[in-house]
Amino acid sequence: MNLQQLKVFVLAVKLQKLYLVAEKLNIRQPTVTFHLNKLQEEQGVPLFVTKSYHVIKLTPAGKALYHYAANIIAQTEEIEALMGEFRHLRGARLTIGSTHSPATYILPPLLAELKSQNPQLSILLDVKPAPVIIGKIKSFELDFGLVTQVQIDDPDLIAEPLMEDDLVVIFHPDHPFARMATLSPYDLSAYPFISHEEGSVSRKIFEQWAAEHIITLDVAMEVSGSEAMKSLVRQQLGFAILSGSSVQRETADGLLGVHRIPNWSYRRRFYMIREKNKLVSPIMQSFMEVIASRLS
Repeated sequence: MNLQQLKVFVLAVKLQKLYLVAEKLNIRQPTVTFHLNKLQEEQGVPLFVTKSYHVIKLTPAGKALYHYAANIIAQTEEIEALMGEFRHLRGARLTIGSTHSPATYILPPLLAELKSQNPQLSILLDVKPAPVIIGKIKSFELDFGLVTQVQIDDPDLIAEPLMEDDLVVIFHPDHPFARMATLSPYDLSAYPFISHEEGSVSRKIFEQWAAEHIITLDVAMEVSGSEAMKSLVRQQLGFAILSGSSVQRETADGLLGVHRIPNWSYRRRFYMIREKNKLVSPIMQSFMEVIASRLS
C-alpha cells in the first residue's frame, strides 16, 4: 500500500467515476483500475461491493479503509502546502470556515488587514452553519473556523473564545418597544415576531428561552438570513431576534431600535477553532496574530 494507491482509492469514492479520477491525477484510466486492484490484492479483503468499478460502493472493510485513507491524503496535502510556504515556492493559502455573522460583520476588515500584510495570499472563505464548519475542521479541510456558539466542548478541537455576540431584540423606531425602557417576556408575546428559519441555532436558543418563560410567540413569518430579517423589520412587519454584531450599523444610523432580551442567560461568543493536531503554518500564525490584536 502506498500514497498513490490511497489517493486513487479516495478519489474514486469521492468522484464515483474512474475517468474523473484519471483526469484529476493526469493518468490513464487503466492505471486507475490497476491501483485499485493492487490495493485490494494487498489488503486481502474486498474493498468494493462489486468487482466492476462501474458502481463505486464500499464494503465494511472499504469504509474502514476510506475513513483513515481520506485523513492520510488530507494531511499529506497539508504537509506539502506547508513545506511550500516554508520554501516560498508558491503563494500561501488560508482556508477559513465561518458562520454567517462573523463572515459578514467581523471577518472582512480582518482579512483585508491580513491581505495587505501578505499580498500573494490566497484566501478561501467558506460560509456554512456551525456543525458543517466543525466537521470540515475535524477532517482537515479547513485551517480555521469562526463560529458563534454558547459553548464548544470537543476534545479534537482547540476553541479560543473571542468577543461576546449576544442575541438582541430589534424593532422599527416607531414600534411600541421604542417607548419602553425595558421589555418583559410578556411584551415579546404581544406583537408579531419575525423568526429565524427552522434548524437555526439562534431560533433554537430563543425558543428554549420562550419555553422557560411559558410564553407563546406570535410568529408572523419565518426568514432565512439576517439582512432579509432586518429589511422586514424596517418595513414594520414585526420585531426580530438577531446577533448584536449584525445590527450595529443600523442602530447607529437610527434605522433600528434595540433592546436586551429580558431575563436572558445565554452568553454567545465568537470562537476561533482549529483541529488540535493540525500543523500551524506561517500564514496561520499571522492570521491568529491579527485575530488576537483585534478581537481577543
